[in-house]
Amino acid sequence: MSRFASRASLIATSVATLIGAAVVAACGGGGGGSSLPPPPPPPVPSSSPILNGTAQVATASTYPAFTYAPATSAQVVFSCGCSTQAGTATTDSSGNFTLVANSTPTPSAPNPTYTVVPGRNYIAVATTAAGAEAWNTIFAGSKPSRNLYLNGSNGTSDVFTAAVSLYVYYFSPQEGTGNPGTAFDNWNFHNLVNWYGTLKSSPNGAETQLLNDIASQSGANQTLYPAPPSWNTSHPTNSTIKSDLNSVQSSGDPAIPTPCPTTGCTNTPSP
Repeated sequence: MSRFASRASLIATSVATLIGAAVVAACGGGGGGSSLPPPPPPPVPSSSPILNGTAQVATASTYPAFTYAPATSAQVVFSCGCSTQAGTATTDSSGNFTLVANSTPTPSAPNPTYTVVPGRNYIAVATTAAGAEAWNTIFAGSKPSRNLYLNGSNGTSDVFTAAVSLYVYYFSPQEGTGNPGTAFDNWNFHNLVNWYGTLKSSPNGAETQLLNDIASQSGANQTLYPAPPSWNTSHPTNSTIKSDLNSVQSSGDPAIPTPCPTTGCTNTPSP
């Protein structure tokens, strides 16, 4: 080997040694060195539980002794009335349901998901295979422990939650035209809870008729919708419930809630 070749070989070996040492140092090997932290994972849509409840449908009887059955494997739609889409879910064998932060909407367009917004009221309607419906209204908190329910303790539906929810549904401003266009959210939830208590303890004549008709119509597996929803404009309606709601509105009960004024709701629950 020539003197020049030997020198070239020695240089190549030295360079390789230096490169290898640099790689070891960059990987944090020895000497207390540390590598840079890995980049954070990309954000993904939340699928954590937001609203929980139990759907039961009325089967018979009159005020105050209504009877119920769980809304087993029922289809659930829920909405704040903010758009022409609603979220969807399914109950289990006991009527329990969980409405997640981002769910499959109905209809499927224009948005690919339906998103729950903390601080809003959501009407949830569970429909059994036979056609009976359970209605409820839930206030969405920023976490499940801050959710609020009409009965004060849990999201179990009954004839009384149905009455409140149907009233809010029917007499809400049209979606997109209220203040600020959030229909079912345009009511102070505290006032809804107060009226729920009045309906259970001392309903007037018109309110009692509404409660009894909700039970009888549910027992006959009839829809309770007084008007078709924006997310399903071809949905059948119930003229009896519609007439009852109009009678309740003019019945003079001071506990009956009203939508918030154009200046907005005040003293509402905090999410």
